[in-house]
Amino acid sequence: MTTGPSARRLTTAECWGLMEAEEVGRLAVTRRDGAPDIFPVNYVVHEGAVYVRSAPDAKVVSLDARPAAAFEIDGRDEDGVWSVVVHGHAARTVDAVEIERSGITRVVSASPRYKAHVLKLSVDTITGRRFADRTESPAQPSSRPSAAAPPAPPPARPRAERPEPIASHRPRSDGVLS
Repeated sequence: MTTGPSARRLTTAECWGLMEAEEVGRLAVTRRDGAPDIFPVNYVVHEGAVYVRSAPDAKVVSLDARPAAAFEIDGRDEDGVWSVVVHGHAARTVDAVEIERSGITRVVSASPRYKAHVLKLSVDTITGRRFADRTESPAQPSSRPSAAAPPAPPPARPRAERPEPIASHRPRSDGVLS
């Protein structure tokens, strides 16, 4: 995704701040047959990782076979709309101390299913974009025929850039490394 006059890249600290403030995201995995799948999940962020509880279902089976995963959140606030995307590797974690410290056991799931597994998404990259709020509707075209030339095609989009790897220590929301 490119940035234009109405879009800007979020800093790593801004991305983490938005991740810490939300509670529902989308976990993307690759199924055993190679097809993508995506799941809405409740989550918590702790020490640079994303923690999710899961029932013994398709996402656990998929991650056991292919641990590469992506995670996305988005929203709207007074500054416009935004999106944060994380790429990394996810696996089940059974370390009771880590699970307790992460806070995932205190997250209330929107799903009534029992969530026996804790998944930890170790983050390789985190990127985000903010877009100006475009609440104005475009002008309605005239129903009269026009002798004007057809509109010019939109300008070519530059190639997308690779996300930057995150720092080895996750920045706090004030931008200081923790």
